[in-house]
Amino acid sequence: MAPLTQTFVVIAISLFLTIPSNNAFDYSLSPSSLPIQTLKTPQVDISSENVPSFVKASMVGTMSKTKEFIQNVIEKRLAIAAKFDHFHKDCLETCKEVYEEAIDSMKKATQDVKQENFYKANVDISAMYSFIETCHDCVVETKEDDPAFQRFQKWAQGIASDCLDKVSKEFYKD
Repeated sequence: MAPLTQTFVVIAISLFLTIPSNNAFDYSLSPSSLPIQTLKTPQVDISSENVPSFVKASMVGTMSKTKEFIQNVIEKRLAIAAKFDHFHKDCLETCKEVYEEAIDSMKKATQDVKQENFYKANVDISAMYSFIETCHDCVVETKEDDPAFQRFQKWAQGIASDCLDKVSKEFYKD
């Protein structure tokens, strides 16, 4: 990897990971105490030759935030699952499982773009998107308006969409 690309990746990941979690969104368990905020995504305009760097930086940061969401929201709610009915508890367990699988897909996508296998990266990023959507569907079916899950889902799928757009352009370019 060229020194300039390595520098870009380090800066992009550093900027992405320095967004304090409490500024990104509130992890409190009470939906009524959640302010309406959105997670902030660094806006990086890069050319197509830097798609692997963009996807790697995006996936590394999203993996970190997803692990944090599992720990700070899902696991904390599972710890007090006695106050939930079995459907809500099953939904939380499903979300934890599919978010962990989304992290695996993000790892694979990072490896795929490093090898410039944009077809496989497209498949893996699409899988990540699908896993995030599976949790969203579960939360919607509980008939709860859960702002923490809504914001996270919208943010993570926005990242996936940006990466899919760049990867598919690379795959289909002549």
